[in-house]
Amino acid sequence: MLSNLFHDVVTGHQYSKKWPVKPQLYAIFPECRVIKATQFAVMVLPIIAIASFCLQIVVLGYEFMPQALAMACLILSMPLQGYYWLGRRAQQPLPVSLVNWYGQLEGKLLERGVTVETNSAKLKYADMATLLNLAFKELEKGWWQEWF
Repeated sequence: MLSNLFHDVVTGHQYSKKWPVKPQLYAIFPECRVIKATQFAVMVLPIIAIASFCLQIVVLGYEFMPQALAMACLILSMPLQGYYWLGRRAQQPLPVSLVNWYGQLEGKLLERGVTVETNSAKLKYADMATLLNLAFKELEKGWWQEWF
């Protein structure tokens, strides 16, 4: 159980690095918002956890250290929740509508001479992340206007 949780968190971190966070994708995929929120949480929450711990110790005294430590640990675990969600999402199979869209986009990339590696017969959101990232790098600037 613990190894599955750790695997999902690591997969989520890798997925967040692979997914293209572009303004065009915000309305369609929740990944962009979750990735940005998780990145913000990674930057800000350690500071909030330390401030919360110190403030509780100063105001309430050392007898409240276990509660202050528990609160700091809870605050520090919040980015892990985002990575866990991303890890689970990366492993989910694509719905039929996105599989069709994946095929069309893959065909457009193949027309341009770009090789696309599909890892499995059953496409997942991680495969979609790889394809979208490749499309944003290889295709012309306005390719997404006909799709969205």
